[in-house]
Amino acid sequence: MAQARAVMPSKFVPLADELLAATGANDYSTLIGILLSRYGNHLLNTWQINNCPQAVAAIQQPITEHLATPTTAPEQFTPMEF
Repeated sequence: MAQARAVMPSKFVPLADELLAATGANDYSTLIGILLSRYGNHLLNTWQINNCPQAVAAIQQPITEHLATPTTAPEQFTPMEF
């Protein structure tokens, strides 16, 4: 089995501990696996980053007629905090 390590910011530890208790997972690695298996596809399909030239789409979407409708840019970019 391939393995990878992740570092979780300390501010998320209380939430992760609550999720461990709620899910019955034994450790953070198992919890991350649960989150990825249940919500990973949803995140991939709904994640949108606007006005960020460094961002590369995870999945290239085919060009369709919905692009004919102009989209408006947000008034101000607000960085996300993790």
